[in-house]
Amino acid sequence: MDDYFIKPGYRVNLRPRNYRDSLEDSRTFQIPVYEHAAELVAGRRLHSVLDIGCGLGTKLVDIVGPHCQDITGIDRKRSIQKCRKLHPFGTWLVGDLEDPDYRLDRTFDLIIAADVIEHLLDPDRLLELARRSSHRETVIVMSTPERDLRRGADDSGPPENRGHVREWNAAEFEQYLRSRGLEILDASIVDLRPGLPTCQMVTCSFPGAPAGS
Repeated sequence: MDDYFIKPGYRVNLRPRNYRDSLEDSRTFQIPVYEHAAELVAGRRLHSVLDIGCGLGTKLVDIVGPHCQDITGIDRKRSIQKCRKLHPFGTWLVGDLEDPDYRLDRTFDLIIAADVIEHLLDPDRLLELARRSSHRETVIVMSTPERDLRRGADDSGPPENRGHVREWNAAEFEQYLRSRGLEILDASIVDLRPGLPTCQMVTCSFPGAPAGS
């Protein structure tokens, strides 16, 4: 099995539990990630946003939505059904992020994947979906737990959160992204929830993506 640049001896969780989003959680976790995305949209005058693993879509609508009316969220059927009931605007799509053939028929100016990649058996599937959904100027904002901050530098897995397959520290994650052709534009540590700075956030892009329309 590919170790995705995680240290030797790390044990993965090959039977992750399904995560069920709640309105309370959707209004609490990864707020700085969506605030950063909103700043990018406003500052760069971006016109379209894709949220891969959008959950209930609350942060996408409430934080990014005021700056961009063209928003699209992808998640499992249960979450997307709720999104369509909760939100007066936005495009909400059911998608299996583990499906290598899943793709969209358009590109976006900004792509968000907030604490999603650690849930996937094959994280390359998410990166490939992001690549296919990118044009040359697309900005991608990804977050995932920083393993050393959350578990300690000696942690060798499997993740304590049974919904996670694997967790990276910052150096490993950046090395993994670069190995897949991504250019790192910025990296920082942000709060998972207020007062808990254990989430790594990376702003990146695919420099080889085709020119946008």
